[in-house]
Parts: sequence; C-alpha cells; structure tokens
Amino acid sequence: MQQILVQILGALRPDWLEDGTNRAHVLWLEGRFLGDPFKERPDPRTFNSHLPPDMLPHGVKDKQVKVVYVWRNPKDVLVSMYHFARSHALLETPESFDVFFQQFLDGDVVMGSWFDHLKDYCEAQDQLNIHFVQYENMLKDLRQEVVKLCAFLGADLTDEVIDHVVEKSTFRNMKTDPKANYKDIFETHYYTEPTMRKGIAGDWKNHFTVAQNEHFDKVFKEKMGNFPLTCTWEVKL
Repeated sequence: MQQILVQILGALRPDWLEDGTNRAHVLWLEGRFLGDPFKERPDPRTFNSHLPPDMLPHGVKDKQVKVVYVWRNPKDVLVSMYHFARSHALLETPESFDVFFQQFLDGDVVMGSWFDHLKDYCEAQDQLNIHFVQYENMLKDLRQEVVKLCAFLGADLTDEVIDHVVEKSTFRNMKTDPKANYKDIFETHYYTEPTMRKGIAGDWKNHFTVAQNEHFDKVFKEKMGNFPLTCTWEVKL
C-alpha cells in the first residue's frame, strides 16, 4: 500500500516524490528509528501505523484525516508475522511455529490482537474518514483497488497514469525495486532476511496442521461472530 500511495501522490505532485525510498515518504508514526514522523515536511504528509484507533493523534479524528486501512485474512497474517519476527533483529525470535500460533490467537504478539485491532477500526468507521482495502482483493484486481483508492483520495488520474501506478505496484516489481523493498534497511542489519516473501493468499496452508486450522476456525468464530467484512482465505492466480 505504501508503494501505491507514493505512486498516486507522486503522479499528482512530481516535485513531492523526487528521490528517496517509500519509507522516506511514508514515515512510521509510532517509531523514530526509521525517521522522525513529526519533522517538517511538505504536503501531502503520509504516515504508516499499527496503532489502534484510540491511540491515534486526536487530529486524525478532529480534522478527518484520510485513513487507509489494509487488512488481510488472519491465517496469512499469522504466517507473515511469524516470518517477520524471525527476520527482524529487534524482535524476539519465535520459539517455534506451534508456540507462535497460540501466541497470535492470544494476542500475545507485537502490535497485539489482530481480532481486536480490526474490530476496533470497524467500530470507529463513523468517527474516522476511513477506507478499507482487502489485501486479497488487490491480488485479484489491483487496478480496481487503485481506482477505488484514487476516488477516496480525490486523485483524478488518467487511465494511462493509473496503469503506470498498477504496474509499479505489482509484487513482482516491488520485490526488485530498492525504493519499495526495504533493501536499505536489510543492509543495515535491521532484518536478517528479505522482507518480501511470496505476495500470495493462502500460504497458511503450507504451515497449519489440520488440528491447528480447526482450532483457528473455532477461535475466529468466537471472536468475530458479528464481523461485518468477509475474509478471503485463498486466491488462486
């Protein structure tokens, strides 16, 4: 999503884009080890965050700052977080996948409970100017999701420019784009492995046992019984 936003805003303001990686344009709101998010910057100012809605700066609600919330099916989130924790030098390495599996269900992982986080944002829709983007929908039709995002942002782009944004934002291109793949951080030892792995939906099937999948489904039903959004557990491309 960072790549898509940077490409859209860069098309509107080429002078804003200039040189630099995506992380230089989309600063981490709750951490300064990759740059100070509160430094003076020209508009448009973009931020990245995993904060729950009640911990966002008050101005996000009061000024109706546009929020783009990307969500993904939680089984793949679990697998992704497991590999992320194994590769990130500043996080505790998981003891095993089985242990991490239960920690995820308990919300005992970095950034807390996936279930609570998504539910809280769904419940805050009336208070925030928010646009939900489902990761799996981007895999199925990236262009359609870019068009929806442009409408939300008020970005009037030509079909040709939208096609360029889409092409630059494919997983294949981002994986080799040093402005998008965090290669500079990897080289400074924040990560021990590349951060972009597969870019698919359904990789959980290569990790979950039958028993784990059944247990996950049971917990999901208990925690997300009235969830207004529909999960896509696999996308075959």
